[in-house]
Amino acid sequence: MLGNRLRLRPFAPLALLAALSLGGLAGVWAGCAGGGAQAEGEAGHRLVVRRGTLQPRVLLTGELTSARAEPLTVPRTEVIPLQVRWLAEDGAEIKAGDRVVEFDNSQFTSKIEEKRLAVAEASNELVRLQAEGRTNASEKTYKVEQAESELKKARIAANIPEGVLATREYQERQTALRRAEVELAKAREDQAALRKENEASLAMQRITRDKSLREIETAERAIQVLTLKAPRDGIVVVAEHPWEGRKFQQGDSVFPGMRVASLPDLGSLQIEAVLSDVDDGKVQVGMPVVATLDAYPAVRYTGRVIEVQPVARELNRNPLLRFFPVTVALDRSDPARMRPGMSVRVEVQPPAQGSALLAPRAGLDLGAKPPRARLAGGGTAEVKLGPCSALDCVILSGLREGMELRGATAPEEAR
Repeated sequence: MLGNRLRLRPFAPLALLAALSLGGLAGVWAGCAGGGAQAEGEAGHRLVVRRGTLQPRVLLTGELTSARAEPLTVPRTEVIPLQVRWLAEDGAEIKAGDRVVEFDNSQFTSKIEEKRLAVAEASNELVRLQAEGRTNASEKTYKVEQAESELKKARIAANIPEGVLATREYQERQTALRRAEVELAKAREDQAALRKENEASLAMQRITRDKSLREIETAERAIQVLTLKAPRDGIVVVAEHPWEGRKFQQGDSVFPGMRVASLPDLGSLQIEAVLSDVDDGKVQVGMPVVATLDAYPAVRYTGRVIEVQPVARELNRNPLLRFFPVTVALDRSDPARMRPGMSVRVEVQPPAQGSALLAPRAGLDLGAKPPRARLAGGGTAEVKLGPCSALDCVILSGLREGMELRGATAPEEAR
């Protein structure tokens, strides 16, 4: 098993594509023909067209990725963007429940303190309003009771028959009765209005207090979600920054929904490789491959090509270099050695060209349009080429078996 803190090698397609583009004009076909080597020995330094078997290969580079992974994404909060305060080391082994990413929560903690102060103030104001409401209600109740007492007195006085009292006194008592009735009605209206006003004031104050309480709960939940924890045991793979071309790191600003890390399924590892655009068409779905981890060059893994993207992409740092993404499925996974992000050397093995007419590359002018063969007797001949290895090319037309070619002259070499 690898150590608890495995540093993964960065994937550098730029350097690879540059090497592939410079290594071979038509691509890197570094295999050699089984019968070609024997014929070369027999012919010495002569460049002779011969029959043989060409076993081509295409060299790619890539990195291990997982087809299935648990993504850890930036949560949605009121604060945008968030800042990464702490991040687990890339390749670290973790247990379920361990923290993986922490985002800065200072704005939420300060907000909680502000809202707690607001809750205290609102609660104090609510107590004051309740006390004031009780005092005012007592005053209104006293006025109502006083008006009721005055009404009773006025009603008793007004019930004395008119013949017993003087007409004027009788009318004054009737007027006092009506006035007492009006005063009681007004006192009761004032009491009801005060009750409604107190209820409204208390309700508004409770709303203010409860709003602050809800904001505190929201901020506390936000603080909890600002710590991303591992849903299961595994290893941490820090995601690539979408604009910087590097892994996320402490202090980066991130937005909701962005993936900052993941927990890959080590049983679903595959290879994401790059095919230079100059080698377009040389790798097909279904071709067998032999892969070698740069960290373990002595161990070989077999697999097959399962996808070749039909559209070439540009490298972020160098738009002049273009590549086709290639996906390779491995016949077996090796969790003891394999980790996502490890760089891999991939050897694609196209079908062998059996009993093919082979010409030494040294006798061909591959820079010409179309390619030409340099004849030993002088002059050149236009040829149609098939696949090439580092030493030979398959001749589809233009030459015959046994013909002798000549090497390049100094001006041709310079070209």
